[in-house]
Amino acid sequence: MYSILIDSSIIVIFIIFCISLFLLSKAADYLVDNAVKLSQIWGLPEIIIGATIVSLGTTLPELSASISSALKGNDSFALGNAVGSIITNTSLILGIGALFGKIPVGEKSSQKFNLLVTTVFLLIFTTLPYKVQNEGSHIPQWFGFIYLMLVMVYIVYLIIQEKNKVSISKKNKSGIQVNKNTRSVFMIIFSIFISALVIAVSASSLVNSAEILARRIGISDVIIASTLVAFGTSVPELSTCISAAKRNHGGLVIGNIMGANILNILLVVGASAALIPGGIAVTEEFYRIHFITLAIVLSVFGFFAYNSKINEISKREGMILILIYILYLFINFL
Repeated sequence: MYSILIDSSIIVIFIIFCISLFLLSKAADYLVDNAVKLSQIWGLPEIIIGATIVSLGTTLPELSASISSALKGNDSFALGNAVGSIITNTSLILGIGALFGKIPVGEKSSQKFNLLVTTVFLLIFTTLPYKVQNEGSHIPQWFGFIYLMLVMVYIVYLIIQEKNKVSISKKNKSGIQVNKNTRSVFMIIFSIFISALVIAVSASSLVNSAEILARRIGISDVIIASTLVAFGTSVPELSTCISAAKRNHGGLVIGNIMGANILNILLVVGASAALIPGGIAVTEEFYRIHFITLAIVLSVFGFFAYNSKINEISKREGMILILIYILYLFINFL
């Protein structure tokens, strides 16, 4: 695939990049939907389904793209995708959601504080590893394994949270009629296999086309990963965010974005670092642009969440977040 792309025109490469991005997102959604159906057939509690399959499924495009790049030895691409996705989610996606409807941050100070702690958690666990060792800027492989262990802690936390929410009723609230015959189970498993295959192929194609596109344009892989790829893998969150905000379910927006951000660090960066023997090398570019932008975005969001007198991210604050994202793009492509 790489040898074919390298001899193709820049228009063809860009088209393949877009198609790969589209197929990756759609296949990830399809895999999650079928995994939920299979879990219900096997009698897995809805709490477990929501806290594992659904939650982890939101980061499946980022995870597959980053793992594919890590296996190819392009660690900067993997890190750029994760960091870029957090910046995109917290600035652009959240900002657009605020323009379409109310994005509540919690009426009680404790709820606001939890949001602020979440942003601080993300900030610390995104920047801390890079200065742990004096051998150069990188995320050690052993730190990747720590991140992956923390994923399990986070899932347990989600399960506890879900138990508190559904303690009123023990019946299945999904309303989905589950067909338990053998043929149905086989078709679901087959669909999951095909989805996984499409994800693997499209992720590999996405990384290859992004790398070649970056070289043709004359910019680094990190910029492509943290902007175009990050935006593309965040499109599902964007559509969900707009839909939820319009229907006055803005609380779901905050929960989804914060959850996706946490998993982008723990799971996406963790898996990528764990797969590379020397860990993920962190170039100077990350310190000059991406980490500074990440710190600004999370700090601004934390300030809005903790100091909001109206208990929501206002349209004005949403526009500020969007402006930060536009400036981030401008600096990258300057």
